[in-house]
Amino acid sequence: MTPALQARQSGAATLLLVLGLVLLATLGSAYSSRAVLADLLASQGMVRAAQARLAAQAALATAEAALLQPGVGGTGQNPFEAAQAPCPPPLQGAQWQCAPLPLPQPPDSEWRWSATLVRDLIESPHVWQIHANASGKGSQAWVRRSVFMPVLAPAPADAPQAALVLNGCASPAPGSHWQICPSTAGTPCSGAATGPAVYSHFVPDTDHNGRIDPSERAACLALAPSLLPAGGRLDSPSSPTPRSPCNRAAWRSVLGDNTPEQVRAWSQAQERQGLHSLSQPARNIYWVDSPADWTQSLGSANQPVLLVFSSQACALRCPRLAAGTTVQGTVVLDAGCDDEKMRDWQAGQVQGQLVVEAGLPQFTGSARLLASPQAHQAYALHWPTGMATDQVQGVNGSRLEGSP
Repeated sequence: MTPALQARQSGAATLLLVLGLVLLATLGSAYSSRAVLADLLASQGMVRAAQARLAAQAALATAEAALLQPGVGGTGQNPFEAAQAPCPPPLQGAQWQCAPLPLPQPPDSEWRWSATLVRDLIESPHVWQIHANASGKGSQAWVRRSVFMPVLAPAPADAPQAALVLNGCASPAPGSHWQICPSTAGTPCSGAATGPAVYSHFVPDTDHNGRIDPSERAACLALAPSLLPAGGRLDSPSSPTPRSPCNRAAWRSVLGDNTPEQVRAWSQAQERQGLHSLSQPARNIYWVDSPADWTQSLGSANQPVLLVFSSQACALRCPRLAAGTTVQGTVVLDAGCDDEKMRDWQAGQVQGQLVVEAGLPQFTGSARLLASPQAHQAYALHWPTGMATDQVQGVNGSRLEGSP
């Protein structure tokens, strides 16, 4: 090989080496730029995600402030009564009620806020979930929190467990065949009683001595032993209390501070959602304004109901429960302390508790009242001990957040 040819070949090799090094440097620079760009985009995405979370949290705070406004919930401006919204998954089914909560949009902001209220009309209508969303700048975020709302009150822990709770006296008509059975440790209407069969909040102090004596109680609750199987006893306060104007003692002893308006609103919400006696889950709150006698059996041992005949239904005479009907749960008759509205009243079977805001003079027919401690389950809502139930308060540990 000549020196000239050898020099040319060496030069070509050097050129190829230089070109290879330039190519490698170019590729390295490109990959480095791509990595820098990816890091930049990831950083921008993280910033947008953080901004979205902050915007969603701001939307949640705005929604909570809206619920604190006077008149929201209860008998005021209940958002669930104004409009409906699709429920977020997996909260599906007739028992879930959802409504939009209008929020003022943040001024001069690229973010859009929205909030949806969700509640379970069977188990916890007083617990409202706030689902707050924020979207904008190519990012979204979602945050949820539950709050206790003063739309319903807790049932009294010391509610009477008797099969029949009155605000007056009771006496059977000739030929009536009632059984008023207390709670028992074994088979209903047999075995050892674990509570009274009848509890009356009003017994007249006929001798005006300032106390209710056993003889006065027996005269007011003129019930023969044959009507009280399983050793059911009669009970009442030991001190006399006035009944006029009507003190609603029977209502308050089982329903506490729940107002008629609140119970009616709960019943109407369940009806609007399509809940009924055969739905899954079954409707458990019934408010009745009709004076017609009741002919439908309701409830079960595992799903007791609350059936309220309102003061409107009892305007002239409280509706009767037709023979052959069975109600498992609590039946309330709001007779306004007017005994005449309950005269000659008759019933089918109540497995739970019959509550009468009056007496039961000359009750008739054949009826069976079986006390059950499960009777209160339909309306005995969970409230944490010590909570002020007339205020909007957050549920501890209920906060969740993420991407929609």
